[in-house]
Amino acid sequence: MAHRRCLHSALLHATALISLKKSPPLSIVKALTSKSNPVITTSNLEPSWFIPWSYVRHFSSRKSDDSENEAEMEESSDGEGESDEMASDMVRDYSPEEKEAEAAAIGYKVVGPLQRSDRVFKDYEPVFAVVQIGSHQFKVSNGDSIFTERLKFCEVNDKLILNKVLLLGSPTQTIIGRPILPDAAVHAVVEEHALDAKVIIFKKKRRKNYRRTKGHRQELTKLRITDIQGIEKPEIKTDGKPLKAAIKKPEKIAATA
Repeated sequence: MAHRRCLHSALLHATALISLKKSPPLSIVKALTSKSNPVITTSNLEPSWFIPWSYVRHFSSRKSDDSENEAEMEESSDGEGESDEMASDMVRDYSPEEKEAEAAAIGYKVVGPLQRSDRVFKDYEPVFAVVQIGSHQFKVSNGDSIFTERLKFCEVNDKLILNKVLLLGSPTQTIIGRPILPDAAVHAVVEEHALDAKVIIFKKKRRKNYRRTKGHRQELTKLRITDIQGIEKPEIKTDGKPLKAAIKKPEKIAATA
């Protein structure tokens, strides 16, 4: 079929060239000779039935090329559909109840903006917690900073309460949830919204002349842990005298006679 199509296109080109070489009709010659300075162009010599070859046909004798083109179209349509969904989510207006419910499903609650009079940052306490935000788990203690996926409905300097606490620990006790501790909470402050380093996605199909390169930067939110509640915190004993490092005394080896 490909050879027959090529021959057909060649015949069309040949007939177009032959028609250009023929002499024009007498009516066109009289009209040209009546003018003093005629301007002869190829468009005037073309017959009325002639249509220039203005489009290109691509022929393929393999079914794989057609399937590859269909796959590319499907991928492009999928990408456009995902982008449209993301755009619709960003444009959608949420009610306060919907915002609170969606934030609770992720694992946090927005308390409000941080005020100048608030003293949320405390000294280090020997207590740690394991919290879940979305599908990730973090082991945190007072004063730590963590990077999570972009959290919606919160801005910089907003105070958050992380509700999904899986475990609490201190030097004296450990509390394990089944799977969550209902009375425990971890307080945090949103420090910034940032972008992660670029990741290159490269796709290739060998022997198909298919290569696609894309870049992606994940949106992140930086949280600063300020307090952990739900467990007894031991008191840190601080004496007036500074602690001295222990000095090892050299051992005496008995000399053998």
